Amino acid sequence: MKNNLSLLIFSLLISSNLFAQSGYITEETTKASFKMGSMESSVYKHFSENTYYSKMDFSFKGKGLARLMSRDLENGTIISFQDSTIININHKKNRFTKKLLSQILEEKESESENESENENQEDGNSEEESFIPVISDSLELVNGFESYKVTLSEGDNNNQNVWVTSTARKSIIVKSMQSRIDEFERNWVNFDGNFSELGIDQDVIIVKAVFSDEEGGSFEYNLNVYAPTDSLPTMFEVPQDYKKVKKLKMF
Repeated sequence: MKNNLSLLIFSLLISSNLFAQSGYITEETTKASFKMGSMESSVYKHFSENTYYSKMDFSFKGKGLARLMSRDLENGTIISFQDSTIININHKKNRFTKKLLSQILEEKESESENESENENQEDGNSEEESFIPVISDSLELVNGFESYKVTLSEGDNNNQNVWVTSTARKSIIVKSMQSRIDEFERNWVNFDGNFSELGIDQDVIIVKAVFSDEEGGSFEYNLNVYAPTDSLPTMFEVPQDYKKVKKLKMF
């Protein structure tokens, strides 16, 4: 009886721990400046076993003629593999659309055909750089994560540095869901990289990246939050007073 009671308690502890870590939440920020202007964004994401949520605040300030392209956006996405649906939300207009994932795939196929035609016309030749990436020997605390700095390129006109976690690794929930949503929502917000050729574990997490180029401008990415969660913040939900529409301009 005592053994059965111990087994029951152990099972409850395990199941409660799995429930407590049933989801993951991340917060990422980016900022960039270039000849045409500057941009800033902050993106919150929630990953669970069958549903993905994101909320993005984006701001672009154009210079010169590009001032006409200046805009502030506040968008959201919900991808449910349980319902096989995707919801796109425009918080500025208080509108949202809801489509089947199969519809999105059909639209993507049509777009990819046009893109492949354009790519075939482009010259794919590029010069290979001789710089050998350098991994720092010392740990740094970056955005609350113990990290190593990896210098990808260094020079008078071009510098590329990323910081990767020393011990923390990608969550299985995040990896699994990210691979599934890439088919429906591939965008620049998903900042990732594989440094296995440098002897770095492929599951390290990029917590910061800084790129600068004398002609191209500068870019900075920061991962501020990467943590398990047992609840869904209300920021990801569709407010009840939002109107459902057939078409919605997101940008």
